[in-house]
Order: sequence, then C-alpha cells, then structure tokens
Amino acid sequence: MTERDLRKLEATIRNKMEEIKKQRVSLKDSGIGSLMNMLKKVDEASYEKIMPEYKKMVKEFNIFK
Repeated sequence: MTERDLRKLEATIRNKMEEIKKQRVSLKDSGIGSLMNMLKKVDEASYEKIMPEYKKMVKEFNIFK
C-alpha cells in the first residue's frame, strides 16, 4: 500500500467516524471495523493514533445497537 493509499484510508475512517457521530449511519452499517483492521495490518502507528478517538466515539455514539 502506498503512502497515498494509507492517507486515503485514514481519511475514510475519519469520515465514517463523523457520519456515525452525526447519526447518518450506524456503527454496524458503516463498515468502520474492517477499515480499522485493514489500517492495523498496514500501519500500526496510524492505527494507534486513531484508536483512542475511535473507542471514545464507539462509547458515546453506539445508539443503534
């Protein structure tokens, strides 16, 4: 995966997080979990950077269970 692809993946994850926060899409339907797993395989540092924000978002915005 190129640096450009990595940045696109990070942007997609952040975009999905914003959509979940705005309740446009549910956590389950967003597919963000698979994107996070993909990011972890490709770049552990970026994954570790986004993970605390992701956990906070899941805790606060998981209203669609």
